[in-house]
Amino acid sequence: MTATAPAPPLILVAATPEHSLARVLEGGRYTVVQMHTGTLALAWVRDARPDAIILDADLPDMSGIDACRLLHSDLSIGRTVPTLILASSMPTPEQRVAALRAGVWDFLLYPPDPEELSLCLETYLQAKRNIDVALAAGLVDPATGLHTRPALARRARELGALMSRGRGALACVVFALDADPADARAGRLVARSARVSDVVGALSPTEFVVLAPATDHAGAVKLAQRIGGALREVVGATSPVAPALLHVGYDAVTNLKYSPIDPVALLLRATTAVRNGTPEPGCPWMRRFDEAKPSYKRATV
Repeated sequence: MTATAPAPPLILVAATPEHSLARVLEGGRYTVVQMHTGTLALAWVRDARPDAIILDADLPDMSGIDACRLLHSDLSIGRTVPTLILASSMPTPEQRVAALRAGVWDFLLYPPDPEELSLCLETYLQAKRNIDVALAAGLVDPATGLHTRPALARRARELGALMSRGRGALACVVFALDADPADARAGRLVARSARVSDVVGALSPTEFVVLAPATDHAGAVKLAQRIGGALREVVGATSPVAPALLHVGYDAVTNLKYSPIDPVALLLRATTAVRNGTPEPGCPWMRRFDEAKPSYKRATV
């Protein structure tokens, strides 16, 4: 019995005729669906279920960045589909920031080198396959693309083992928003504001966790202030205090080798600190875990 060959990846391309990628992508490695407007791409994307999306920077009816923003606001697409912008010149820093905020993964210069384009696509398609596996295993929240509770517990122990071997620090910071309904941008903003080495997860639609390796108490405070400032802008709380909109709890261990603790317990302590911790001087919306206060054991992750 002959095994059925897997279908080639489906690439959805929205570009002007002048920026057609048909010849570059031909050869049977991909199935290419090409259209010339952002509106058509939005209409096709749900049924097409592409593995990657390429958008012209300047479509006739909208910019590629605006098209990406609209695509990623659709929960059936989310941010797990690699989305690239095809541009005639290098983007400015302002354009790159706007693109990242809209969910763009990368920019491609036109005309692209066929080999380089193929390698680029394979890299992002493999990333999507990895995300799909994580989603199927329940390790990634489909709405935000962040780690789920089980994944957070696993990654916390992995980071703890790494930091313990290197006598390093580990911090956990929990951000809780009083927002009803939940703001879909909040989780993505936390992820963008964190460092590459940090692990970001979602405890609920309004609670987010950052596990920060090589970060002590002072570093945790700085991390909370940086991400908290960005979150207050998103939820409309411009006050430096914002007591009713944002609550932050944290805990940190300076040296996991000398002060061993189960990293999952560290996560629970930070979660408890959100409501029951000791206010940080000058930042009453931020609380640090206090051993003298009620036990964290009632909290769950």
